[in-house]
Amino acid sequence: MNLDQQFDNLINQAPKFGVPAPIMQYGVVPVLKVYAQQLSHQKYYLRQTLENNLVLTVLGKQNQPEIEKKVVYAFPTVEDAVQFADSKIDKLEIVAQEINISEILFQMFTLREVDSIIFLDTPQDYQQSKEIYCDKLQQAIQENLKMLLDKNKPTNSTIA
Repeated sequence: MNLDQQFDNLINQAPKFGVPAPIMQYGVVPVLKVYAQQLSHQKYYLRQTLENNLVLTVLGKQNQPEIEKKVVYAFPTVEDAVQFADSKIDKLEIVAQEINISEILFQMFTLREVDSIIFLDTPQDYQQSKEIYCDKLQQAIQENLKMLLDKNKPTNSTIA
């Protein structure tokens, strides 16, 4: 399924998520498309627990241990997702789930406990990545929705 088909599907399913289709089509999807076009793949593999919860990785700096962020990794292949080294997680409790980029980005709009998703684009290369911050994506969607509402707001005019 190409990106346009993915986003058409998301628009069609919007009412199931409690979002009116026009809001999704004109307010949310245009922003998600901009982000999706910056990524190399149309689908990624996310690591999840057997209970379908995303696997979060807490990253921090050694010289500033009080500063940390919670990230989700998105992998280009199932092998990368399975082989990713994470000493704090029992690999027997983790599965790799293939998810369309449109769905990942839409989920980012609703995630509260995740700071960002790190998209790894090259198989077996964990150094090259693109990080998308959830709060920046949320802010971009909110700004687009506000602009859309302001544009469609009726103007008050008086007849002299």
